[in-house]
Amino acid sequence: MAGYNPPLGTKDEKILFIRYSALGDVVRAIPLAATIKAALPEVSLTWLLVHPYEELIEGQPYVDDVLVWDRKLGFKGFVRLILKIRKANFTHMISMQGTDRSAVIALFSGIKNRAGRHDWASFVYNMPGEDLTQILGRPVRVDEGRIYYQVSSELCRFADDILSATSRPRVACVIGASKPVKRWPACSWAELVSMVASSGGSAVLLGHGRQECKMAKEIISLLPEEFKEKTVDLVGKLKLDEMAAVIEACDLVIGGDTGPMHLALALHKPSVGFFGPTLPGQVGLDKINIRLLSDCKCAGCQNWDCDKNCLSSIKPKEAFEALAKLHEFSRNQMIK
Repeated sequence: MAGYNPPLGTKDEKILFIRYSALGDVVRAIPLAATIKAALPEVSLTWLLVHPYEELIEGQPYVDDVLVWDRKLGFKGFVRLILKIRKANFTHMISMQGTDRSAVIALFSGIKNRAGRHDWASFVYNMPGEDLTQILGRPVRVDEGRIYYQVSSELCRFADDILSATSRPRVACVIGASKPVKRWPACSWAELVSMVASSGGSAVLLGHGRQECKMAKEIISLLPEEFKEKTVDLVGKLKLDEMAAVIEACDLVIGGDTGPMHLALALHKPSVGFFGPTLPGQVGLDKINIRLLSDCKCAGCQNWDCDKNCLSSIKPKEAFEALAKLHEFSRNQMIK
């Protein structure tokens, strides 16, 4: 494209990589950032993220720096962000966000070489699109079989310590979601956790936010006393990199359409997913090992105001049987 020059790979070049939200989208962008860095190891790569997603990305080997946008500061914070970008003297921008705000950032960034997309404002980029081969001016490819996200040895020890008293298989239960309609009922979770505990395994509850913390307490309250000690409630207690480490330390993961399930996929953990208001292909979770679908005729409607909890049609026994099947398959694969 006119006016766009791909990076040469020299030490004086600096790339601003933009994928600032949401958690699932940030996780899905990790292979892209890693591929860019592998192709251009001498070039400095800074990742722009909304707080608290920097917790996940800081320290990863393919990132030289993170630029954190605190959206709580409102318009003033947005202006400060753009001023920081202008002062940083980036030579290239690679935006994978595609939003109005990312387009505004591109427009006022002062960066000469800008790659990205937007539905109606692609003119702010002099390389409109997200094809890395075109953006980098050299053939590159994401390795689908590779685990790009790296859990540090320190975080591995952290996860081992916090789960030291649990029995295996450990099942990471991702209980929440951004919308109430995407959450499996607490009573269903409690029944599933009881089945896991009665079979000799343990359940690890994961999530964040006030509503999910409340839901975790409800799940625990519904459990028989003998199963409470086999359940670890970590909802709202972990940073994002710590959550990744805990997921890595578990044997199986189960949950709905929510960010931590993308982490499970990124770590290649055997996973079971619940789907109703959204379908796996709509949200980038189509590679989940076993997908349990609501029997609602409107499945995939993405109607966040629906007063029906269509996920309740997925029964705990069905979920447990999926976990059992997946665990047996995983063990067989390890033996091979």
